[in-house]
Amino acid sequence: MTTIARYALADYLRSQRFLPQLVAYLGFLAVLYAVQGSVLPGYGASAAALLPVGVWLTLSLHNTEDPLQATVTLINAGGRLRVMLGKTCASLAGVLALGGAALIWPMVSSGRLHTPADLATGLMAHLICALTAVALGTCCARPLIERQGYAFATALVLSLIALVGRLVTPVNQTIRLLSSAPPRPPAGELLLLAAWSSIMLGVTVSLASWMARRRQ
Repeated sequence: MTTIARYALADYLRSQRFLPQLVAYLGFLAVLYAVQGSVLPGYGASAAALLPVGVWLTLSLHNTEDPLQATVTLINAGGRLRVMLGKTCASLAGVLALGGAALIWPMVSSGRLHTPADLATGLMAHLICALTAVALGTCCARPLIERQGYAFATALVLSLIALVGRLVTPVNQTIRLLSSAPPRPPAGELLLLAAWSSIMLGVTVSLASWMARRRQ
């Protein structure tokens, strides 16, 4: 699985398909922190933006290979689930890298360090949104949705639902907790939301792999 993840990430970087997501997210961070504000609400906004960008990145990474190349990878990997897990790990690495940039950006732009508690809260928020983004993006990738226009539209709709739906994913609750700070959100509540997003990712990847096998 690690080998597949490295291959998928290297292939994605060579394709340069990551550039639109990278430019879009860094541009958002530049606008967000053009004027200094409260730490946690800022982290809430960057975590919210990470969701649609992360879904986009995941979809793009899963679809980097053309159908013939994807078939060769599937045969060499020895199973659909192994390929799905490898690409999921590669997608998560890419989304978390963007989340890391969001954590560091306000400290660089302001020239002052945040407290460890604020950093931990921001880390948890971006982790929750990253896990959810990878889960949703996996649902839109080939072979589940073959046409790229339909896949992108579905990814957009799922991102919007996740952002505004309170009980659909843990994203909305996470953003609400950070947007209302201070006081700082309870660590236990963020851990429960992170567990929810982790379970959601595991279930989504398993279902996507099963559905992909059924479609073959």
